Amino acid sequence: VTLLNIAMIVAGFLIAYYSGGLWVKEKSYREQPIVNFKRAFAARLQGVHARSSEPFELVYSTLPPMNAVGSEFVRTPVVRVDKEDHNLDLLNDVIHISLAFPIAEDERITQVQAVFLFSYVLRNKVRLDIEAPILLDYAAGVPGSRLTVDGRMRLAQANPLPVRGGVRTLGGESLLPLDRVVSGPELTFRRIIAEASGKNDTTVLAPMRTSWDLAARGCDPRCEFTVTVTVRVPSEEVHYVPTFIEVCKFSWIQFIATVAFVAIFVIPLKRFIVTQQVVQSIVQDDKPAEKLY
Repeated sequence: VTLLNIAMIVAGFLIAYYSGGLWVKEKSYREQPIVNFKRAFAARLQGVHARSSEPFELVYSTLPPMNAVGSEFVRTPVVRVDKEDHNLDLLNDVIHISLAFPIAEDERITQVQAVFLFSYVLRNKVRLDIEAPILLDYAAGVPGSRLTVDGRMRLAQANPLPVRGGVRTLGGESLLPLDRVVSGPELTFRRIIAEASGKNDTTVLAPMRTSWDLAARGCDPRCEFTVTVTVRVPSEEVHYVPTFIEVCKFSWIQFIATVAFVAIFVIPLKRFIVTQQVVQSIVQDDKPAEKLY
């Protein structure tokens, strides 16, 4: 009987362990993040002149050193930002960003590169506060007058996030730092894309849908190229490393449930073995014998 009880406990542990889920190393939950546009961006438009077919580029950034490096190519856009809160929970559900670049009549835009910086905050089980970049790189075979981008902001995690006290941040500086002097090599889109992609916690637009409007022949009285970005912020599935207490609680429930399932078969078997004397057994009375005088 004692051996059967021990076997029941050991079997319950082995079944719970090898079936998976006894010691959970990663879990997930859903949360809508707090997302705001930091009004920090950098954009580069490339194209050709209609008359001479010579290539050109236009740049603009909220980082002044980037504008200083390409001062002869700087073209200041008209920036417009709109926010939508559909369910009135004080969280942005949609963010619209519009950049209207003035261009000359013979300038034809064929490629757009841009990076927009957002703040991204999680406040429930995982406390996270990071800079969230959105990267755009679109090239068209024909000149255009407008690029429209629409997508959902998603958190791209290389590893699950730890649950710890305090707020987790990236620990590094912004992709467009304003608190120090920036060198020329740091101002390239190649460097910005590499740094944004190399972080454990970053963001992407997925799925991202684009629309390219062809350039009109005449654009009097004002010629412009417009970049319109619509960022939708749905609830996010956040992967995290559970705490030791959470793992133990879940493991204990799994173990007890498995042992109870095994006991459904073992207890009748034990009763059958004892009552039918399947194996040799000795009846022992633990009551002390009375002395006879």
